[in-house]
Amino acid sequence: MKMRINLWLAAAASVLLWGCKDNGGGAIIPVVKTHGYWILGEGSFGSENSTLYYCDLATRTVSDRFTEANPGEKVGNTANDMKIYGSKLYIAVDASNQVLVVDAASGRIAERIDMGQADGMDREPRAVACAAGKVFVSLYSGEVARIDTTTFAVDYTPYDGSFKYSERIVASKEEKLVVANSGWGSGNTVTVIDIPTFTKVDEITVPTNPYWLAATSDGTVYLATWTDYATGAPAALHKLDLTAKSYETIPNVEVQRIAIHGGTLYGVNTGYDPTTYTPSCSLVKVDLATRAVETMIEKQEGSFNGVNVNPINGYLYVMNVATDYITSTILPFDENGKALPTIAGVGNAANTAAFVNTTIK
Repeated sequence: MKMRINLWLAAAASVLLWGCKDNGGGAIIPVVKTHGYWILGEGSFGSENSTLYYCDLATRTVSDRFTEANPGEKVGNTANDMKIYGSKLYIAVDASNQVLVVDAASGRIAERIDMGQADGMDREPRAVACAAGKVFVSLYSGEVARIDTTTFAVDYTPYDGSFKYSERIVASKEEKLVVANSGWGSGNTVTVIDIPTFTKVDEITVPTNPYWLAATSDGTVYLATWTDYATGAPAALHKLDLTAKSYETIPNVEVQRIAIHGGTLYGVNTGYDPTTYTPSCSLVKVDLATRAVETMIEKQEGSFNGVNVNPINGYLYVMNVATDYITSTILPFDENGKALPTIAGVGNAANTAAFVNTTIK
């Protein structure tokens, strides 16, 4: 299945960061180009209907490239996150207990890595971070998996005897990993792991139900906590201090999922009508220097299931899932925050976009 994408949207989305020119000394400045982006859909929990679609900016189409490249194969059950690192796309497929590795250009399967068990229970991969030539995966067991990108060999941080239901993981520069331990809604810690030695160095106490993480280019880490189910405290945004082992709550920002580009943080939130339980969602933009908050979408039907920014051009992509919890669209915005035409037909419960960017010398 393919759909046509608005021509000017496709052209805009492939904007280059640098021009290729002679700087007067004979040197050529490289050009970085976006060829397209992968769209991950988690599908319905308990079903083998996760999807991996591709938006090709050259042909201006969205297609089920994974199925085309791997006839008879499935992404798996409840795919939660993905990252491109080098030439490969690494996908955490939770209920299948696998990290699926595919070629980022073609979509062909390179490997299915089983995450094994801890205490007789599947570890369940949740999210992916990449740094220092390795791929790191947070696990519901509370461990972190480290994947060798050449051999796909895996090792793990020690299991401490209790499932922490870890969610997002982020790399602070090439030095530290930070992991949010949701405790299935009752946790209140983030784990800090030293990347060179792959050992735990700190555990920081944070507000209840830590979930989403994002980092700035200078290594500053921001945390979104979800609703505290015991007290009813809403989702919130916090700035972590890894040195002081502390956090600071940024007031008046209710977000569940976040993405950062430069000095700007984008956050989405989904709430539910207390009577009908119908979901509705919002999108905000936060200036991290001034902490000024701008509402980009105040109320939208459905759930905002993900938010991603193309690091090359600052284009923003919000994954919107309809009230049937499966039909998905992407709401794109240009680098100035201008809404662009909605993209439909992007898979089942889309949650993540990963950009295929290459350098042309």
